[in-house]
This record gives sequence, C-alpha cells and structure tokens, in this order.
Amino acid sequence: MHYETNYISYRETRAEQKKGHVIIIDVREPAEFRDGHLPYAINLPTTRFSVEDYQSWHHLKIALVCQTGNRAHAIAQKLGAAGLENVYVLERHMEEITVATTGEIWSVDRQFRFLLGLFMALYLVGYHWMSTLFSVIPVILCLGLIITAIIDKCYLRVGIAMLPWNREQAEQLQAVN
Repeated sequence: MHYETNYISYRETRAEQKKGHVIIIDVREPAEFRDGHLPYAINLPTTRFSVEDYQSWHHLKIALVCQTGNRAHAIAQKLGAAGLENVYVLERHMEEITVATTGEIWSVDRQFRFLLGLFMALYLVGYHWMSTLFSVIPVILCLGLIITAIIDKCYLRVGIAMLPWNREQAEQLQAVN
C-alpha cells in the first residue's frame, strides 16, 4: 500500500528540533554519516531498517534525511505502512543542505574536486604550451591521492575546510562529531 509522504523544510526542522519536537534520522550508511551529517542527527541505516527502532519516537515528528531523498522516502513509506504518524522527509537532502545552511558555498568535497580539476587544467595548458616540467603536477596529485587514501587523511581537504568561507561549516561538523 502506498502512503503519502509528508515533507518538512530544513529551517522548520531546526526550529522544531530546538524545541524538542522533532528528531532527525539520517538513513544513510554509517560511512556516509561519518563523512558529515546534520547536527544532532541519529544514524539508522536503511540496510538495518526495523520499525521497532523508530517506535520510541512516535510522539515526535520524525524527519528523515539521506543523500538524495530516495532512501528517506522508502523508509517513510515503510513507517507509514507500519502505522507511524508524524513521519516526514526533509525537502532538501544532504547534497543540497550545505548550500541551504551556509549560503552559496560549495561543499568541501565539491571544492576539492574543483581544485583537482584546476590542477589538471594547469598541467594540460602548461605542458602543452610552456614546459614538460608541468608533468610534475599529475605525479604529485597521484602520489597525494594514494598516500592520503592509505593514511585516511587528506590535508588538502583539511586546508580547504579551514578557508574563511568554510569555517562555519567546519565548526558545525566538529561540534557534532
């Protein structure tokens, strides 16, 4: 049976959350949740779904969020079928919320990808029109990506996160983590 999905804005969710009337449940996988999540959100992954996990919050609005909205919508349908009311899906999803909460700032991941693209463009232009010494750029990028994958810490991303326009976002994530 199909249940109508209720939607709630992030702004309304934050206001209700401050009053203790709503709980935010992030239904993404734990690794996605660790990479960044909303303040005070609880992680209940879709792959471990159980209606019983949600029963203790039946008296609150339950705001579901995921990366694109698909998983949150699927969980909302299951909870509706189980008889839980006050289940909502956030209108904006994790890939959109950074812009919604911090203005027109790109996420750190998006800025990181953009910077990698700029480095590669610099290499292509420099190598083609100036000098073969520009070949050092992709070598450094490759080594950097391999090493940061091994040590599981990317100092370029950390540096991007510390830029003035990202400080608010970084402080928000540090407060939650």
